[in-house]
Amino acid sequence: MPGVTTAMLEQVIETSLCGTCIVDQGGRIAFANASLLAMWRYALCEVVGKPVPLLWLSPEEGRDCIDCALSSGRWSGTVAARRRDSSPFDVRISINSVREPVTADTWLLLSCIDAGVQCRAEDTPRSRRSLERAVAAMPARFVDHAQIDPAIDESLEDLGRACGVCRAYLSLFNDPRTLLGTTHEWCRPEQNPRRGKSREFLTGDLPRWVARILEGETVLVDRASGKGRLHREEREFLKRHGATAALMIPLRLNGAVVGFVGFDLDIEENRFVDEDVALLSAAVHIIAGALDRKQSEYLFRESEGLYQIVLDAITDTVTVVDTRLTLLLANDAFIAWCEDLGLETNVVGKDLFAVLPFLPSTTRQLYERVVRTGRPLTSERSLRCGDQTVVLREMRIPIFERGKVERIVTVSRDITAQREVEDLKSKAYAQIERNMEQFALLADHIRNPLQAIMGRAELLDDATTREQIRQQVQRINGIIDQLDGRWAESRKLSMFWRKYS
Repeated sequence: MPGVTTAMLEQVIETSLCGTCIVDQGGRIAFANASLLAMWRYALCEVVGKPVPLLWLSPEEGRDCIDCALSSGRWSGTVAARRRDSSPFDVRISINSVREPVTADTWLLLSCIDAGVQCRAEDTPRSRRSLERAVAAMPARFVDHAQIDPAIDESLEDLGRACGVCRAYLSLFNDPRTLLGTTHEWCRPEQNPRRGKSREFLTGDLPRWVARILEGETVLVDRASGKGRLHREEREFLKRHGATAALMIPLRLNGAVVGFVGFDLDIEENRFVDEDVALLSAAVHIIAGALDRKQSEYLFRESEGLYQIVLDAITDTVTVVDTRLTLLLANDAFIAWCEDLGLETNVVGKDLFAVLPFLPSTTRQLYERVVRTGRPLTSERSLRCGDQTVVLREMRIPIFERGKVERIVTVSRDITAQREVEDLKSKAYAQIERNMEQFALLADHIRNPLQAIMGRAELLDDATTREQIRQQVQRINGIIDQLDGRWAESRKLSMFWRKYS
């Protein structure tokens, strides 16, 4: 799998309900999601490329935080921030470093929550500040899709400890929604783990709490506040989990509910308040976004083998790149072409311009045009590679996902030899045309002297000699007429060759 890129980071933070931005190696903002922009009241164009300490009330304090994150790999704390209109506010910030495996570049992922929005309860075990901190730290964990399972486990543990529950778990339905299994779980040591266990349901007789979740409703089952109103299935659920209350937040993938994230309480006095539910819902949204991206990548990788077999059977060179021009697939013909040119053959996961360094800057414009218009584009051009000149005919075809161009398939054909043959044919046809024109002039030049000879013969007194000269002139004129006919046929044939060869 290719290394972490800014494109992957952007996909991660776009689904985050926390204010999140990407900071490059120079300490400048490379991307920010809608939540962060709303918090600071900026537009994206106003922050991209600007030093990240712009967000702090004190730029010096901002630089200190960034330096600390770069040296230790992470930093968190509450700082005084400054909005676009210069109004101050307190914000809880968590900064984590992300290293790109190929280039070893270090990027920073900054997540934040407005500390002034919620009422603080610092002296209670379930401090909302701890829950906010746990939610803010989640996006950085889900950057690497290969580590999504441990990332979910760590997040459930952080969330569970922060909100004082005895169990936090992820449960998924099967396709017919008749089987529910717990795939990820954190629980306190005294609790019996339920990870790996499953429950079957009858399609026509789903428990009420299951039906509500499948309808996309957040379900709160509370023994203390629901006495006399709890259904039998809900009472059995709490008993089975050894809980006094359970909060179940639906998990959606591609708009469909596929499961839920649950949080169990086992102390009567503890309650789920609205602020906690909102934060936990944001956490579930982050997990769903990560699972959605992994599922899309899995489907692509699962079909990649079939794609590769089909592509390798094509004699033209075929490549698939993303919108950042990173090579995702390349067929055998492309690899062989690179080898013939003395270029790198291990190309998947690398930048297109790094693999083909001789590509002109206009190539990027062609790809940008396909992404912008969403329409295929055919081009033909000459490229200089070392001491060789190659002529390529290329077709770029966009691939859409959710109405947006995400990948571009490029089919290329090396037509250098074909172009050389066409040039030779064009030169040959031109020479034939010149020869035929010269032949036509030559025929006229022959006729003119013949007329003079015939005129001179008419002045002779010897009738026999005059008749012999006249017969020879007519014979020569007949031969020239035959040559004119052959010339006309040759011209038609030449035009036919030009048109259809």
